[in-house]
Amino acid sequence: MIRTVIEEEAVSNIVDREQALYPRLPEAFDALKWWLAHSPESGEIIDDLNWLYKQKGNRQQTIPALVVIYTFDHSSVTIKYLLVRIPSIP
Repeated sequence: MIRTVIEEEAVSNIVDREQALYPRLPEAFDALKWWLAHSPESGEIIDDLNWLYKQKGNRQQTIPALVVIYTFDHSSVTIKYLLVRIPSIP
């Protein structure tokens, strides 16, 4: 089942603001949304409602690491918070 992905306004604002530093951020965020639309259970549940998912980045390709907190039900995933990070050095 594919769910609709909804992002809170604050999340959209972070993507807009941070893409000046990370030109590939929109691509990375689109990949994250695709993944969560298909497999929201792949994250880690952190309380009764919220889930955490971490997506690795690639420092050499200037793709940031992303951390999101989200909720989901049978029809949608709502991304509530987004953290954009410089990927760690392997």
